[in-house]
Amino acid sequence: MMSIKYIDVFPFSRTDDGLRFLLLRRAVDNTYPGIWQPIAGKIKAGEKAWEAGLRELKEETGFTPVNYYALDHVSTYYLHRTDEIVQVPAFLAEVTLEDPAISKEHDIYKWLSLGKAKKTASWEPYRKALDVIPKLLASSPTLALAKILLKKPKNHLNP
Repeated sequence: MMSIKYIDVFPFSRTDDGLRFLLLRRAVDNTYPGIWQPIAGKIKAGEKAWEAGLRELKEETGFTPVNYYALDHVSTYYLHRTDEIVQVPAFLAEVTLEDPAISKEHDIYKWLSLGKAKKTASWEPYRKALDVIPKLLASSPTLALAKILLKKPKNHLNP
Protein backbone atom coordinates (compact mmCIF):
# COMPACT_ATOMS: atom_id res chain seq x y z
CA MET A 1 0.00 0.00 0.00
CA MET A 2 1.33 3.45 -0.92
CA SER A 3 0.25 6.62 0.83
CA ILE A 4 1.08 10.29 1.18
CA LYS A 5 0.98 11.19 4.87
CA TYR A 6 3.97 13.47 5.28
CA ILE A 7 5.64 16.48 3.66
CA ASP A 8 9.06 18.13 3.62
CA VAL A 9 9.59 21.87 3.16
CA PHE A 10 12.97 23.40 2.36
CA PRO A 11 13.10 27.04 3.55
CA PHE A 12 15.66 29.16 1.72
CA SER A 13 16.70 32.76 1.38
CA ARG A 14 18.56 34.63 -1.37
CA THR A 15 21.57 36.57 -0.07
CA ASP A 16 24.42 38.53 -1.61
CA ASP A 17 26.57 35.45 -0.90
CA GLY A 18 24.16 33.04 -2.65
CA LEU A 19 21.34 30.85 -1.45
CA ARG A 20 21.05 29.91 2.22
CA PHE A 21 19.03 26.91 3.39
CA LEU A 22 17.50 26.44 6.82
CA LEU A 23 18.08 23.10 8.53
CA LEU A 24 16.84 22.21 11.99
CA ARG A 25 18.11 19.64 14.48
CA ARG A 26 15.51 17.38 16.10
CA ALA A 27 15.33 17.77 19.88
CA VAL A 28 16.64 14.96 22.10
CA ASP A 29 13.17 14.19 23.46
CA ASN A 30 11.65 13.90 19.96
CA THR A 31 11.54 11.00 17.51
CA TYR A 32 14.77 10.72 15.49
CA PRO A 33 16.68 12.87 18.01
CA GLY A 34 19.68 14.76 16.71
CA ILE A 35 19.00 14.45 12.98
CA TRP A 36 19.35 17.53 10.80
CA GLN A 37 16.38 18.11 8.53
CA PRO A 38 14.24 20.65 6.71
CA ILE A 39 10.67 21.20 7.89
CA ALA A 40 8.92 17.84 8.06
CA GLY A 41 5.40 17.03 9.13
CA LYS A 42 2.16 15.17 8.78
CA ILE A 43 -0.74 15.99 6.50
CA LYS A 44 -3.95 16.48 8.47
CA ALA A 45 -7.33 15.12 7.34
CA GLY A 46 -8.82 17.30 4.59
CA GLU A 47 -5.52 19.08 3.95
CA LYS A 48 -3.67 19.09 0.65
CA ALA A 49 0.03 18.28 0.83
CA TRP A 50 1.06 21.83 -0.13
CA GLU A 51 -1.28 23.26 2.54
CA ALA A 52 0.30 20.99 5.16
CA GLY A 53 3.69 22.34 4.11
CA LEU A 54 2.60 25.93 4.69
CA ARG A 55 1.10 25.04 8.07
CA GLU A 56 4.16 23.09 9.20
CA LEU A 57 6.47 25.90 8.06
CA LYS A 58 4.51 28.37 10.21
CA GLU A 59 4.33 25.99 13.21
CA GLU A 60 8.00 25.01 13.17
CA THR A 61 9.61 28.37 12.27
CA GLY A 62 7.00 31.13 12.43
CA PHE A 63 7.72 31.89 8.75
CA THR A 64 5.25 32.77 6.02
CA PRO A 65 6.90 32.34 2.61
CA VAL A 66 7.44 35.10 0.08
CA ASN A 67 7.30 32.43 -2.65
CA TYR A 68 6.31 28.78 -2.42
CA TYR A 69 7.03 26.03 -4.92
CA ALA A 70 6.32 22.36 -5.49
CA LEU A 71 9.75 20.76 -5.67
CA ASP A 72 10.36 18.13 -8.33
CA HIS A 73 11.26 15.58 -5.66
CA VAL A 74 9.34 12.92 -3.77
CA SER A 75 11.07 10.82 -1.11
CA THR A 76 9.95 7.22 -0.77
CA TYR A 77 10.33 5.33 2.50
CA TYR A 78 9.36 1.89 3.72
CA LEU A 79 7.85 1.99 7.22
CA HIS A 80 8.34 -1.44 8.76
CA ARG A 81 6.03 -0.79 11.72
CA THR A 82 3.03 -0.32 9.43
CA ASP A 83 4.37 -2.35 6.47
CA GLU A 84 3.72 0.46 4.01
CA ILE A 85 5.57 2.52 1.47
CA VAL A 86 5.17 6.23 2.08
CA GLN A 87 5.80 8.95 -0.46
CA VAL A 88 6.79 12.38 0.86
CA PRO A 89 6.39 15.33 -1.52
CA ALA A 90 8.79 18.23 -1.03
CA PHE A 91 8.20 21.96 -1.24
CA LEU A 92 10.47 24.98 -1.45
CA ALA A 93 9.69 28.07 0.64
CA GLU A 94 11.47 31.36 -0.01
CA VAL A 95 11.61 33.25 3.28
CA THR A 96 13.39 36.25 4.75
CA LEU A 97 16.80 35.42 6.21
CA GLU A 98 16.16 35.86 9.91
CA ASP A 99 16.10 33.81 13.09
CA PRO A 100 13.20 31.36 13.04
CA ALA A 101 10.93 30.91 16.05
CA ILE A 102 11.66 27.18 16.24
CA SER A 103 9.15 24.88 17.87
CA LYS A 104 9.91 22.42 20.66
CA GLU A 105 10.45 19.72 18.01
CA HIS A 106 13.90 21.18 17.35
CA ASP A 107 16.66 22.51 19.57
CA ILE A 108 18.90 24.39 17.13
CA TYR A 109 18.93 25.67 13.55
CA LYS A 110 21.48 26.70 10.94
CA TRP A 111 21.34 28.81 7.78
CA LEU A 112 23.73 27.05 5.38
CA SER A 113 25.08 27.30 1.85
CA LEU A 114 23.95 24.52 -0.50
CA GLY A 115 27.21 22.59 -0.06
CA LYS A 116 27.11 22.79 3.73
CA ALA A 117 23.39 21.96 3.81
CA LYS A 118 24.04 18.80 1.76
CA LYS A 119 26.85 17.78 4.15
CA THR A 120 24.72 18.54 7.23
CA ALA A 121 21.40 16.96 6.18
CA SER A 122 21.11 13.61 7.96
CA TRP A 123 19.24 11.58 5.37
CA GLU A 124 20.02 10.93 1.71
CA PRO A 125 16.53 11.95 0.47
CA TYR A 126 17.15 15.42 1.94
CA ARG A 127 20.44 15.67 0.06
CA LYS A 128 18.77 14.55 -3.17
CA ALA A 129 16.05 17.20 -2.75
CA LEU A 130 18.69 19.88 -2.13
CA ASP A 131 20.37 18.85 -5.41
CA VAL A 132 17.15 19.61 -7.32
CA ILE A 133 16.65 23.12 -5.93
CA PRO A 134 19.30 25.10 -7.89
CA LYS A 135 18.11 23.52 -11.15
CA LEU A 136 14.53 24.57 -10.40
CA LEU A 137 15.51 28.13 -9.46
CA ALA A 138 17.64 28.47 -12.62
CA SER A 139 14.81 27.56 -15.00
CA SER A 140 12.23 30.32 -15.33
CA PRO A 141 9.62 28.19 -17.20
CA THR A 142 9.92 25.32 -14.72
CA LEU A 143 9.87 27.69 -11.76
CA ALA A 144 6.70 29.36 -13.05
CA LEU A 145 4.99 25.97 -13.36
CA ALA A 146 6.14 24.90 -9.88
CA LYS A 147 4.96 28.09 -8.16
CA ILE A 148 2.02 27.70 -5.81
CA LEU A 149 0.06 30.94 -5.78
CA LEU A 150 -0.55 32.13 -2.26
CA LYS A 151 -3.49 34.26 -1.24
CA LYS A 152 -2.43 37.77 -0.37
CA PRO A 153 -3.96 39.36 2.72
CA LYS A 154 -6.87 41.62 1.92
CA ASN A 155 -6.30 45.34 2.35
CA HIS A 156 -7.16 48.58 0.55
CA LEU A 157 -4.63 47.72 -2.23
CA ASN A 158 -5.80 44.12 -2.63
CA PRO A 159 -9.58 43.94 -2.02
